[in-house]
Amino acid sequence: MKNRTALFLLLAFGISWSVFAVSRWAIGVTSPLGWTLSSAIFMLGPAAAALLLRKPFGLSWKDLGVVRKGIRWKWMGIAVLIGLAMPVLAIGFNWLLGDVMHLAGFGHTEVSKDMLVNVLRDKLQGTGITPEAVDSRAAMLRDLPIGGVLLLLLMLVASALFGCTVNFVFAMGEELGWRGMLFHTTQRSGLVAQVLFTGLVWGLWHAPLIHHGHNYPEHPWSGIAFMCLFTTALALPMAWVRYRSRCVWSAGLLHGTVNAAAGITVLFTQGGTELLGGGVGLSAVLGMCAVGGLLLIFDPKMPSVLKLG
Repeated sequence: MKNRTALFLLLAFGISWSVFAVSRWAIGVTSPLGWTLSSAIFMLGPAAAALLLRKPFGLSWKDLGVVRKGIRWKWMGIAVLIGLAMPVLAIGFNWLLGDVMHLAGFGHTEVSKDMLVNVLRDKLQGTGITPEAVDSRAAMLRDLPIGGVLLLLLMLVASALFGCTVNFVFAMGEELGWRGMLFHTTQRSGLVAQVLFTGLVWGLWHAPLIHHGHNYPEHPWSGIAFMCLFTTALALPMAWVRYRSRCVWSAGLLHGTVNAAAGITVLFTQGGTELLGGGVGLSAVLGMCAVGGLLLIFDPKMPSVLKLG
């Protein structure tokens, strides 16, 4: 299994990092649209590696979690709920650590329309939009007859829709590799080892994108370490829903929903840093650790059933 794991990782990293190298240095892609397309192709590396190695490794589609029957749909729903819980918990930790404990870097958090208007105003002012246009859009938002809590709920609903549709397709470009092939080759190495290894690998795989400004644009090097921290925290619920649902599709739903919902956190927090109070900062890591703890409390038999320790 170790040789298979190494070969899969070599191929997955090779495909994705080659896409980055060609886009960055050979073609010289610089436009936002170009980088969006390049990043989408980058995400397909793990799935491509899994598909290329499935037959040489003698694996069935079921081994990769690609099934049509026997799916436990309850856990598919739980996967989406975990993804939606991430920004809510991150907002909660930002408030606790920033407003209550007054720790620098977590900013000021408030689930209100005024906060949302102020944050969006700040973001729009940095895009080159005229002050008049910024004021007009801020006024439109302020005039909506709903409060901050309802706006947050609407954002979560929208994130669930995107996470289960468009984002799901691209997330499967990763998950067929991480929770498909890699899950199969490492699932009997022990719960702690499997989660730590998968989380570290998953985070490091993002390194070229992170260094180029993805998620932590002001921290190209330390952002890589924080990405590994975030992916490791997320790896436990990912493995959980993958096993309990009996398919890889649940991991795609969780991943897609996280990608759709992560940005919500920063819409209700001002003054937080990317590494601490950002959408995938320390507050989000703590949120996913809390989810992992709840899974261990309410489903304590899963590790032994999975033979992970």
